[in-house]
Amino acid sequence: MPDFADDTSSELERKSKALKFMALFETVTYLLLFYFWAVAPNDTAKAIIGFFHGLVWMAFVAMTVLIREQIGWTWGYTVLVVVTGPIGGVLVWWRLRTTPRELLVPHASPPVDR
Repeated sequence: MPDFADDTSSELERKSKALKFMALFETVTYLLLFYFWAVAPNDTAKAIIGFFHGLVWMAFVAMTVLIREQIGWTWGYTVLVVVTGPIGGVLVWWRLRTTPRELLVPHASPPVDR
């Protein structure tokens, strides 16, 4: 049964869609931070983007850890994703992109005989 009237997606599908966005957003903020750190050094931009990247990264890590068990990821994969930074964001995005919908939709429990 859907949680919302016109929405046919499951809760796990909605969580994975949000995580997919956050994974790419984490990678983009990291690349912007790297740009202002190494290519065109600018302390002000680095401080501002670094602040927002830190917030995005913490949200990405929290979302990854919270969805890990429901989607069947191991702790090893979760640690790999968190430690590798922007590459981890791309790994999560790709894995969620290629995950079949059947894995994200919970199976109906069989009726109980009494």
